Amino acid sequence: MTSDFFTGNRESLLDKLEEGSLVLLYSGVAPVKSGDQNMHPFSVDRDFYYLTGIDAQNVWLMLSKTARGPSSALFIEQPDEELVKWNGPMLTKGEAARRSGIEEEKVRYMRDLERNIAYVLGYGVTSVYFSFDRLSMNAAPTRAEALARTIREKYPAAQIKNIHCAVSSLRAVKKPEEIDCIRRAGDVTIEALRQMLRTARSGEYEYQWAADYEHYVARSGLRHGFETIAAAGKNAVMLHYADNNCVAGDGDLLLVDLGAEYQYYGADVSRTFPVNGKFTDRQKELFRIVREAMDVARETMRPGKVMKESNQAVVDFYKKALRGAKLIDSDDDVAKYYYHGVSHSLGLDTHDPCDRTEYEPGMVITCEPGLYVAEEGIGIRLENDILVTEGAPEDLIGDRLLSVEEIEELMGR
Repeated sequence: MTSDFFTGNRESLLDKLEEGSLVLLYSGVAPVKSGDQNMHPFSVDRDFYYLTGIDAQNVWLMLSKTARGPSSALFIEQPDEELVKWNGPMLTKGEAARRSGIEEEKVRYMRDLERNIAYVLGYGVTSVYFSFDRLSMNAAPTRAEALARTIREKYPAAQIKNIHCAVSSLRAVKKPEEIDCIRRAGDVTIEALRQMLRTARSGEYEYQWAADYEHYVARSGLRHGFETIAAAGKNAVMLHYADNNCVAGDGDLLLVDLGAEYQYYGADVSRTFPVNGKFTDRQKELFRIVREAMDVARETMRPGKVMKESNQAVVDFYKKALRGAKLIDSDDDVAKYYYHGVSHSLGLDTHDPCDRTEYEPGMVITCEPGLYVAEEGIGIRLENDILVTEGAPEDLIGDRLLSVEEIEELMGR
């Protein structure tokens, strides 16, 4: 990613805003571990990153659109030589300017933040925007919320608004460089899975299978977009099972849902493998049904199609296929074996925000049909990442590790 990408994103956002707007976005800070001075790994606020390219803690972005014109500024911590000795290099004004494309003279230290906010508010600002993305009523208060309360108290004429939806709208349609990042993450994910299949063995714990995959990702210099799911046997019928602490036994299927992350853009891939390297006839039958359902859903992922059509296409396909597999007698019973949607948006977040109800060129979405047969101890999910184009959808993952024959050949000991 170049600074031009992030500059363009800021310009696109400012174009959406009315004159008299001020936007304040915070990069975030890593939470402290319980009873420990060390921090949990830091994860930057994705809206902030999308507009700056900066992944350092405790940084504010200030965008304004007033009668004086549009403006961008950053506020960073002042480097401290003593902290550098303990924690490593700190973000400098020059580095912040290089990454973001914001002029170095517009990169200031945190001590100047409140004075600059007050200055901009004096130029006819009527709306102050923050990115409020609270997951629940009981979530911990954020620094953005604290600053919003302060501004509301001291400047009651200014309206506090949420910029998250406007940024989400921009993020929904990906630019070529974003697509390249997702493609790179997908390539590493697949190669890591191949390494897992070469090394893991029947009788090992789920976490050992996951570790073989995660080791390859780490050796590739990438991170993990989300916690790896490695669910063997009956555990695979739980969609977000991530304990990974059971033995993957001979005769089990292992469902994995995982994805490497490159420059904060992640892949989201699911595959299902026979732990002993050989599908049973029943496992093979159900695997191929899910594989065909993937093709059915992907074909609907074209411009102008409504998203829910993809899921309905899978349900309609299963109405017939599951009868053939002797799983259902009534169409209503499909929901017993398939109980999630087939797609979600993908990008800087695994479940990327999206304000679309129809597919548009440039959207990247998942295609992930599944079957969950608890009474047989079988859970199967197959998931690829799809780029919506002007014509046929482009599968960024392709047919890698999606055939019985390829999997059994690779797992042959």
